[in-house]
Amino acid sequence: MGAVVAGAVLPAARADGLRDELQRFLHDDAEAVLHIRSYFLDRTNPTPPNNAAWAGGGWVGLKTGWFYDTFQLAAVGYTTQPLWAPPTTDGTQLLAPGQYGFFTLGEANASLRAQGQVFTGWRQQIDELEVNPNDDRMIPNTFEAYALRGALGPVNYFVGYVAQMKFKGVPYFVNMAARAGAPADVTAGMWLGSVKYGNIDTVRLRSSVYYVPDILTSNYNDFVATFPVTGSFSVRVGGQFMVQGSNGLNLLTGKPFGTFAAGGRVDAIWGPLTVWGVFTQTGSAYQYQTPYGQWIGYTKQITKDFDRAGERAWQVGLILDFTAIDLPGLTFMGSATLGDSAINAATGAPLSRNNEYDFDLIYHVASKDAPDWLKPLQLRGRAAFTDQFANNSMTAITEYRLILNYELTWKGSRR
Repeated sequence: MGAVVAGAVLPAARADGLRDELQRFLHDDAEAVLHIRSYFLDRTNPTPPNNAAWAGGGWVGLKTGWFYDTFQLAAVGYTTQPLWAPPTTDGTQLLAPGQYGFFTLGEANASLRAQGQVFTGWRQQIDELEVNPNDDRMIPNTFEAYALRGALGPVNYFVGYVAQMKFKGVPYFVNMAARAGAPADVTAGMWLGSVKYGNIDTVRLRSSVYYVPDILTSNYNDFVATFPVTGSFSVRVGGQFMVQGSNGLNLLTGKPFGTFAAGGRVDAIWGPLTVWGVFTQTGSAYQYQTPYGQWIGYTKQITKDFDRAGERAWQVGLILDFTAIDLPGLTFMGSATLGDSAINAATGAPLSRNNEYDFDLIYHVASKDAPDWLKPLQLRGRAAFTDQFANNSMTAITEYRLILNYELTWKGSRR
């Protein structure tokens, strides 16, 4: 390679160094992914129409290495296409309204890194508590944002401006005011920040706040602590508190509003079995708003969130890992959630009392004897049964989901 003369690197050496960096940037440290997803959803509503569709698709992504340990590019294209989608059963959010398939460039961004801190600009995924991918359909939420992420000692942080969001069931991006449901002539972005400390195996603390001018301000906080009791038994306790309200000109509803939600959770973990109990309460002034991701309250269920104004909810559940009986990769989850005291915040009129029972069976190939090409396969079956009691009568919602995920990853020679 080149030599050093009077403190300067000869041109040949500089050229070799640049060639090596480009090799790492475009190949050696690059990564590509192909994720295949199939999703069937069938929901029977109390009154027609019902919602049903079967979609196929997924995403293709490419991420470069770090050029001079400083610059990186990434992009992900998503698609969802109808495999069986009658127009009379629209509304599953697996496809665009009308049961149409689509393609979208959900992620395309550039990142700069220095001293372990990373700034990323344009389309990207964000998973910061109340602003999250909500990846429970064919395609996740993605965001157009300009954000700095990193760690300061033991604390991980995120701070940035989110200009637009692509909701999981559509191909286009809209501004954050429009996504919240503001009038069509209102445009606004979001300022978002979060901090996280620790992990759930010991102690974890998290907090986030977002501000959409004249639309919505929301603050979320939680903690969790795990206490070992014996070698195979431990107890985990957690709590969450969130407060939310309008701000500025109150353009979301035309008048000010505010609410809160709080909850507590206890998990008992004994080897492959986890049993938990939960209680949550939402303020009576307004239903909690979740336009930018899934509700992360403890009582989030398949069909209901249990976050209506005034609603209180109790939940019990369990997780069983079948590895203990020589069925590695198979997991069962079940829960029952009972909610009451919900009201119409505008009139004070009582709303239905809802009970929901959810069941999940998840299998991913984990056998040591399975071929490597089969190990990325995951199958999941979900079922929800919801009873709604109001005016001395009961109505029901029944929902079934069947989901297949399979991912192939290519990594450059240095990965």
